[in-house]
Amino acid sequence: MNKLIPPPPAEEPAFTIVGIGASAGGLAALRTFFSGFPQDSGLAFVVVVHLNPDKDSHLAELLEKYVNMPVQQVTTAVPIEPNHIYVIPPNANLDTIDTHLRLSELEEQRKERAPIDHFLRTLATTHPHHAIGVILTGVGSDGTLGVREIRDRGGMVIVQDPAEAEFDGMPQSAITSGLADQVLSLKEMPEAIIRLARQASSTKGKPTTGRS
Repeated sequence: MNKLIPPPPAEEPAFTIVGIGASAGGLAALRTFFSGFPQDSGLAFVVVVHLNPDKDSHLAELLEKYVNMPVQQVTTAVPIEPNHIYVIPPNANLDTIDTHLRLSELEEQRKERAPIDHFLRTLATTHPHHAIGVILTGVGSDGTLGVREIRDRGGMVIVQDPAEAEFDGMPQSAITSGLADQVLSLKEMPEAIIRLARQASSTKGKPTTGRS
């Protein structure tokens, strides 16, 4: 009798993937956030925002003007590379699969859609020790369930200071749930993220950090 051979474990990259969730007020926040990163940080960034599924998105083109890294809207399965920024398209969910990003169908009912939670959950599952979840300005609680899985699987969570956020619903939801490893201003985030990513790479796991 042939024995069943389990599938190989998902390939995990040697670099950190930063999953960023934002909603209302997100463009201005993202501009400030990315302006603090060098072009050679060694990190990969995936931006998930709430978009109108019936309209084209120009977020990638708008961000391109303010960053020193390649920015692309994901339209098909693409490999995740360091020093790149990937942006969700309208009318789709975004998943991490091994070392690639791919699209999946958006939920039919608007009330069931939570694209930030969806992406962060796939990131936590496939790259548990190389994941940092970042929650920026936005209305509602999308992202809270996703960063919970990132924390539970050994990743890190950074949340924008609600006092600074244009809309504090999403940051406050993550903080109230006790999931934030650090609560920072946008200008403080790049240095903290780079430091945490380096610690994670050197320790092969979740770095130790006090909450703030």
